[in-house]
Amino acid sequence: MTPDQLHQVISYNIFRVIELCYSQGVTTTWKDIYLFLRIPSHIWSMEQDLDEKIIIDSEEELETMRELLISRFSARH
Repeated sequence: MTPDQLHQVISYNIFRVIELCYSQGVTTTWKDIYLFLRIPSHIWSMEQDLDEKIIIDSEEELETMRELLISRFSARH
């Protein structure tokens, strides 16, 4: 798997967790998502706001989050 493919897989899976939380009406945090998906801590441990709740209130916000994740993981590594 190439690094680009890996980044796509990571962003897609993070989005799926956020989408699931949205559909169930619950909130989560980045740290919870990273731990749930077992993403190695060296990738995310230096990020700020790991415990800040991710709140999605509409389909539009969900789509915006998807775009953010795609760009975030494409540019990160």
